[in-house]
Amino acid sequence: MLKKSVFAASFCFFVVRAGFGQSATIEGIVKDARTREPLAAVNVVLGEYAGTATDGDGKFEISVAPGQYTVSFYYLGYETLSQAVTATGGGNVFLEINLQETEILSSVVVVSAGKFEQNLGDLTVSMEVLKPNIVENKNTTSMDEAIQQTPGVVIVDNEPQIRSGSGFGFGAGSRVMVLVDDLPILSGDAGRPSWGYLPVENLQQIEVIKGASSVLYGSSALSGVVNVRTAYPRSAPETKIAFFSGFYSDPRTKEAKYWDKTPIFNNLNFLHSRIIGHLDLVVGGSFLSDQGHLGPLEGFEETYDPMEVGRAAGDVRGRMSLNLRHRNPAIPGLEYGLNGSWQSSESVTTLLWDSIGTGLYRPYEGAATRTDQILLNIDPFVSFVTHKGTRFSLKGRYYKQENHNSNEQDNFSDVFFGEFQMQQHFEPLGIKQFTITAGAVGIRTSGEAELYAGNPKGDGKNDAHNYAGYLQLDKTFWARLTASGGVRYEYFKINGDDEAKPVFRAGVNYHLARATYLRASFGEGYRFPTIAEKFIRTAVGSVNIYPNPALQSETGWNAEVGFKQGYRIDTFRGFVDLAYFRQEYKDYIEFTFGQWGTVQDPLFGLGFRSVNTGKSRVSGAELSVMGEGKIGEVLVQALCGYTYTRPVSLTPDFEYAEDVTYLNTSSDTTDYLLKYRMQHLVRADLEFSYAKLTAGVSFRYNSFMKNIDNIFMILDDDPQNPNSLGLLPTGIAEWRRENNDGDYVIDLRIGYKIARHHKLSLVVNNLLNREYTIRPLLIEKPRTVSLQYALSYNAPN
Repeated sequence: MLKKSVFAASFCFFVVRAGFGQSATIEGIVKDARTREPLAAVNVVLGEYAGTATDGDGKFEISVAPGQYTVSFYYLGYETLSQAVTATGGGNVFLEINLQETEILSSVVVVSAGKFEQNLGDLTVSMEVLKPNIVENKNTTSMDEAIQQTPGVVIVDNEPQIRSGSGFGFGAGSRVMVLVDDLPILSGDAGRPSWGYLPVENLQQIEVIKGASSVLYGSSALSGVVNVRTAYPRSAPETKIAFFSGFYSDPRTKEAKYWDKTPIFNNLNFLHSRIIGHLDLVVGGSFLSDQGHLGPLEGFEETYDPMEVGRAAGDVRGRMSLNLRHRNPAIPGLEYGLNGSWQSSESVTTLLWDSIGTGLYRPYEGAATRTDQILLNIDPFVSFVTHKGTRFSLKGRYYKQENHNSNEQDNFSDVFFGEFQMQQHFEPLGIKQFTITAGAVGIRTSGEAELYAGNPKGDGKNDAHNYAGYLQLDKTFWARLTASGGVRYEYFKINGDDEAKPVFRAGVNYHLARATYLRASFGEGYRFPTIAEKFIRTAVGSVNIYPNPALQSETGWNAEVGFKQGYRIDTFRGFVDLAYFRQEYKDYIEFTFGQWGTVQDPLFGLGFRSVNTGKSRVSGAELSVMGEGKIGEVLVQALCGYTYTRPVSLTPDFEYAEDVTYLNTSSDTTDYLLKYRMQHLVRADLEFSYAKLTAGVSFRYNSFMKNIDNIFMILDDDPQNPNSLGLLPTGIAEWRRENNDGDYVIDLRIGYKIARHHKLSLVVNNLLNREYTIRPLLIEKPRTVSLQYALSYNAPN
């Protein structure tokens, strides 16, 4: 009897022990409460010490000991949700979690400021976000057409300016880093963006950082960053096709019309994205045939041949893009893939108009260049996220550019880019809202160009190397104070010249009230000259462009204080942002006129080259307003802003060369304003949607560019200036006297959804057909009218 009792007791003990010894599983799926789309990378935290993140399908799984737990779900842009669960030995607990979006400052999620997802309201720097509707609904053929709608941004002859941080550099050297999915897309030799190469058909959003961002993004981010983020597939396959066709209106100046057949343009964009098992697939592309508004070129015969480029500003191009991402089911957290694009184009660009009046839309003789271009990028990547919140990533980009130019100065460049990054989110380790980001970057550029034969060997073959390491820390204290700090060490070498320098940044953001944020930031910047700035040797008509092998790097810093206030009116919500900023530069690089050659050269050696111009300062203030939501039954989206800057030379007497200073090369030295800047910018875009109807309006105002290179005034044939020489009679002096109030442009768009998947739109850009310039001596487009058909189809799962 005793033996039976002991056996029974022992059996019960082992059963109970086995039950308690078995682990339990807590699993589930996390979705957006409104769209029902699965949410990837949601932080799932169990108590204080354990956690994981959802995979690409929104699913998660955690093994735990039996007991009671509180599971919390954290995701930027969504309200945190916590749920109590009881786990029993050997059992599974399945949770279906639906997260609600928060206020707009939290629901707008960006990655560019810290290289990880952050709420817009928590940033320590100024940033604007452009949504896809601005690009898709305005019949955009080149990404700069959309970016110029950003408050504080202006595109001067393809060169981006943010808050007057740049002037005009003849297409060489950018102080704004342009990225596609966090990878640089500037040309390796000239540091110039190819806006028409960027994928307008596949856009998640455009993020624009204002201010020095060199710690995370390197040399070209001296004034800011433009990051074009493409979209990955959603759960349902999607196909989009957009075709539009349009024409240029006759110029307002009647005698400037040179055509009998109205110039036209046609564009086709297409996109297909889907998830195939664990593979994300995106295929897209575009084809553009734009006859252009400038011209004609010599021997031009008017035709409607879509492949013919016979006018200045004409452009024919075709591009294909492919994005692949695979989520490894056998190793949770492992992703790898390959992205790539290829484009072939033929275009004509011009530096100078012929004259005002009859020559306003014609290129100056010898100033137009025809370019046959090939662009190619291949981007392999791999990333791995551990269950402890550590993320490792390795990204690469091969970027090839071939330019075959009609002036017999072809240029070719190959860029090899690689970045390794480690990022630790500490939530799974029990430390909330703390992130460390560290990385190493290597870039090699190999260039060969007759255009850059000003190098020491005179052979046009140049090599550039750039290596850097960076570290950034981001931490939120007491759920209100966010602090960010970082450092970067950068090394550059072009041919035999090299140098290195560290840069630093820091910022804080204080969440003063529910939707009220105060911020302050300081950041250093550093930019090494490009191959083009140092070694270019060419001519535009009779004007020579000279190399400057002795050109030094420029440095600077940016400081800002800002206030962001969220607001909500019924279901319409948004924010108001006010910022004061100041930037200072040393050894500032400007494209400047002087006697850089010998008296045997054309114009006795007079021409342009890039030089260090001493010290400068840009200060100012900016107000921007963003909003989205319904007013009654009408959905309204708004982005508006006003920017004032005061860009000045701090060393107007500094001699760049013998007898060459700011004072004697500027057309207007009042207040020592820097050249090619606009002090006042106004931007506004409003879009209204009701039932099947959509309507939008864009407004841009640029104040008068007070100061340009004085040589253009001297070479002009100006009856009011007895000192004008008449060697380059463009009429620029008279044009500036008659157009000194600034320029404003209004664009209009109206769309109607004719069926579930089909939409027709009418787009009128430059509605009032204003004649205006952004960069002097280059007239912008007259009014354009286009009709778009768009197909958008989401297949059922």
